[in-house]
Amino acid sequence: MILWIKGKAYLNKEIKEVCINFDRRIKEIKSICKPDIDLPQGTLILPGAIDLHTHIRGLKLSYKEDVVSGTSEASYGGVTLIGDMPNTIPFVNTVETITTKLKEFEYYSRVDYFVYSGVTKDLEKVDKLPIAGYKIFPEDLEKEETFEVLKSRKLKILHPEVPLALKSNRKLRLNIWYEIGALYYVKDYQNVHITHATNIRTVRFAKELGFTVDITPHHLLVNGEKDCLTKANPPIRDINERLWLLQAISEVDTIVSDHAPHASFEKLQPYEVCPPGIAAVSFTVPFILTLVSKGIISIDRAVELISTNPARILNIPYGEIKENNYANFTIIQFNDWRYSTKYSKVIETPLDGFPLKASVYMTIVQGKASNLEGEVFPVKGINPFGEDK
Repeated sequence: MILWIKGKAYLNKEIKEVCINFDRRIKEIKSICKPDIDLPQGTLILPGAIDLHTHIRGLKLSYKEDVVSGTSEASYGGVTLIGDMPNTIPFVNTVETITTKLKEFEYYSRVDYFVYSGVTKDLEKVDKLPIAGYKIFPEDLEKEETFEVLKSRKLKILHPEVPLALKSNRKLRLNIWYEIGALYYVKDYQNVHITHATNIRTVRFAKELGFTVDITPHHLLVNGEKDCLTKANPPIRDINERLWLLQAISEVDTIVSDHAPHASFEKLQPYEVCPPGIAAVSFTVPFILTLVSKGIISIDRAVELISTNPARILNIPYGEIKENNYANFTIIQFNDWRYSTKYSKVIETPLDGFPLKASVYMTIVQGKASNLEGEVFPVKGINPFGEDK
């Protein structure tokens, strides 16, 4: 079904009143039309937001989060494309587990999706599958097969901590050199992305090496690691490091959520054994647009962070409103509200109650309304690395 939508849109680094004609892809953009969707005043059409780093769980960890709940939360937060990490049960790094994971998303995802494989001993077969790339965890830096995976032309995403960080006292993990040191393991390889950097030194060293790099909102905003609710890997740093990290908003390539849900009973376990992770995939877009509202960053920079740059990193037809790109739009409005999750199985995060000045009015995925004013619909997302690429 071909539709016209009319409203203010971010187009070619300008905000213009336009009409956009689309089905699954954008067909035409012009100034006048008879719209099927006439947006209210105060809304702004942005290229669909992309989150390179989420843990949607599913499979045998569906009690923490499943594809319906996780991607519904993403749609509620204006995210139209999510990348899912492989550390679920079973671990996703074989032809069989990757195929199973992709089928789960194909049946149930409310937004577009792609998956990463973990480091694998079956690289020749796995590399031919419709995956975005590979996730390298700290423990992988001691495996011989990791350095074969690093030669793949696909994207490699590094969790930047040395293997020693997993073996020593957690307080020692607060040492930022455990994080920076991980980059030396991969410095001679190409198409590497450093994820959830927690200090400005990691960001700048990554850029010196020619890598792309991201940060998360919680590593900026959460006031230190105090309990299970605020426990994350890599750890949240002290106030001085977080103030320095604020500068990275103008230096990083993108912002990710690192949405990492756990069941409430798991977060109630003693601090020493409770699992790390903060689940807030719906927070990122409103937070970045709140920075625009406050005059801290420009709308150009916001769109780079949430749309244009992640699409460039992935090399897929997203991130811009232009003909033949997928018809994925994040439509926002500027208003005052306080954050909480809505569709995730996680009902408590350390970001709850955070004051925001932007919210998501509508999320459009593959030309269909996935979310309208907080109500999410069963739209079927696609894998852009599959047959639809």
